[in-house]
Amino acid sequence: MTFKKRVSASVFLLSSVVASLCVLPANEKNPLSSSPELLKKGESLFKSNCVGCHGPKGLGDGPDVDKKDRANRPANLAMSRNPEGVVFYKIWNGRGEPKMTAFKSRMTKDEAWAVVAYVTSSLRSQPAAAP
Repeated sequence: MTFKKRVSASVFLLSSVVASLCVLPANEKNPLSSSPELLKKGESLFKSNCVGCHGPKGLGDGPDVDKKDRANRPANLAMSRNPEGVVFYKIWNGRGEPKMTAFKSRMTKDEAWAVVAYVTSSLRSQPAAAP
């Protein structure tokens, strides 16, 4: 086998392994049942971790945001239509552009899902459409 063929085979194998490890978050649903207690917990976590950037109503206008830097404004969560799994993924893993901190070292998965429940039920102006 030539070097070029070995490299091609290695790249194909590596990409196959990576693809099999990736979970598409869009179809993932919140494993926690919605309840007034869960929403209250989500609201509390949102206020202590997210308001600085997203603002109290999730409009992306928090006190820590540079209002002149439109390219890096946080998401307007009231207008966002991301499915629950995508919202969880962004909370858990963060984002590159615009920059958002990953919260997996600050919250448990259940706490992140509580924030998802609060954001998707209390901050959105209308419910998201089914995927």
